[in-house]
Amino acid sequence: MKKTVFILSFIFSTLIFAQNSESSTLFEKEYYDLMNYIPKNLNSDSIYKPDSRLLKTDFNTIGSLKGYNLLKDNFQFSDKDRKWLEERIDQIATELFNDGKRILISAVGGYSGCPDKMIDIIKLNNIDITNLKFCHSCTDSYRDENFIKVFNNKMYSLMEIQPPNIKTESFYGEFEGRDKDKFKMKLVLKDDRTFKFWLNKGHGSDFTEGLWKNKSDTLILNSRALNKTDSISFALSSARWIEFNVLEFRLKKEKLIELNNGKRKLKKTIKKNVG
Repeated sequence: MKKTVFILSFIFSTLIFAQNSESSTLFEKEYYDLMNYIPKNLNSDSIYKPDSRLLKTDFNTIGSLKGYNLLKDNFQFSDKDRKWLEERIDQIATELFNDGKRILISAVGGYSGCPDKMIDIIKLNNIDITNLKFCHSCTDSYRDENFIKVFNNKMYSLMEIQPPNIKTESFYGEFEGRDKDKFKMKLVLKDDRTFKFWLNKGHGSDFTEGLWKNKSDTLILNSRALNKTDSISFALSSARWIEFNVLEFRLKKEKLIELNNGKRKLKKTIKKNVG
């Protein structure tokens, strides 16, 4: 009986989800359209024969996969079916990427409730990415965890962006210090994974910017490539471009210490810097 009620609730919520798209706001329509978007080259899997009768249909949208992913525990899908679902999530992420869609999924809700706007744009490594949000209550967020993990890991890999880890957020912010000649250094690490570095020499300064990533508590900086316009701008200014190529620091107690016999040391002065 409980399973029947769950199915009816799921079907009802799916119908409401589809109906709302006709009378929704612009952001809601964008959300529904993306949840129901069928990638151009995502083929139906006609070879695999699932054990569960619930899987005997096409799964060709984020919305349909999300819905059936919620059922896997209630209906005790076999290990084979669970593996197939993960592979299908991986496939749809790949084909969405091939269609030019850069998407990362995040879970929202809980005690604070879900925001009115369930889709927005974030920037990582200078790439505009759609942040698609899955709403959940205080007790059911675990149901989407594996879906989000599989989908996001694949999308990060395709975008060639290192996924955040438990240490990533601790790097966000501004760091300051002085070099061996007592000139002031400043490093800004934004949560969009871009950085800017200045070394103020009084009558001039050294400057660079680019992308950062971290491996556990190790920070890695790589400067971006300069173009002709940049070269002219720096030639006319008092700033001198310097280049960081896999420059590494160790983060310890909110202090950055340069590795590989480097001399730079910086201390965090501002906790977070949002891109």
